[in-house]
This record gives sequence, structure tokens and C-alpha cells, in this order.
Amino acid sequence: MSAHKEMLFVKEHIFLALGHQLKKSNESISPTPPHGVWNCLQSAIKMRQPVLVFPVSDMETYQPLTAMTEYAINSPSLPNAGMVACLIAAGGSPPTLWDDEKSGYTFQQNSDSKEFQALRDVLIMKPGSTIEDAFSVLKGIGVLGGEFVRAEAVGFIGVKPKLVKKDDMLGKHNRILKIMTTKRREWQKKF
Repeated sequence: MSAHKEMLFVKEHIFLALGHQLKKSNESISPTPPHGVWNCLQSAIKMRQPVLVFPVSDMETYQPLTAMTEYAINSPSLPNAGMVACLIAAGGSPPTLWDDEKSGYTFQQNSDSKEFQALRDVLIMKPGSTIEDAFSVLKGIGVLGGEFVRAEAVGFIGVKPKLVKKDDMLGKHNRILKIMTTKRREWQKKF
């Protein structure tokens, strides 16, 4: 594609995005971007940082979701006993939840504790993801059940949580997230 056609494509789409019409010349403008423009746009999108979301079950103590722990320690993608033995033999450390005595992953959590918890679990979301997207991920991996009811979020520990809409975009202002659903799981009944 010529640079001139690329420029016409970019101008047309910028003007359309602003609600204006570009006066078309005798040249026809393709609805698909020229290869160079497309590659540039894709590269720019890929360079955007992911959005980190910390799902919690309590907005005061920042308790992690119990079902998230169950998902993490039972994930088939985790290193098995043989992999962990090789890692240790090479001078590395075993994964955080690895129990040498049981040769598996375990986790003990005191859900009655009201003391502050460090943020533990994180979802890595694409830029532009919404609260509903985070809900879909958590529901898809079996951490949440039922339908979305409401969500609370904050950007930093210690800030008072605010209700958020499910179509709100995720970002640094709402990255600590508590989602309530219509179906209560065993761990949800405790809170």
C-alpha cells in the first residue's frame, strides 16, 4: 500500500471517530486498514500494560477467595512433585503452597480472623476489560457461581469501597474487587 492510501485511511477513521465525514476524493478507501497501519495499531495495543485485578471476599480484611485457593492448588498447570524436586535440586525454591511432607499443594486459612490480609490472588486482564469480564473469568474457573448481583471496588488498601457497575472498565482505581452473586458457594456463606 502506498503511504498516501494509508494516510487517507487514518484520516477517514479519525474523522469518523469524531463524528465528521471526510470528503472523499476520487480514490476509493478500503474498509480494512492497509498492512502497515494495521501492524502499527496491533503493536500499540500489544504494548499496553495488562490490568491487574485482586478478587477478595471481604473489603475490610481483604481476605482472599477460598475457592481461588482451591482452584490454585488443584490446577493441573502447577509443577508436580518431580518438577519441584528438580527445581530444589537445581538450587531453586519450591512454590509457595508446596508441602514437602504431603508432596502436594496445601493451604490453611483462618477465615474467622478479622485482621488485615495481604492481597494474594491476582487476575491478569486485557486493557479495556470490565467488571463483568472479571466476573466471567471467576465464574469460568468455578470460583463464583450464579449471576452477577453487584460489586464493590477500591484502588488501594484502606480506601472505602464503592459500588461499581458491571460495565465499568477495570483500572488502578478499582483493582481490588469483591463480586456478589445470586448463588452462594460454601465459602460465601461464612461472610
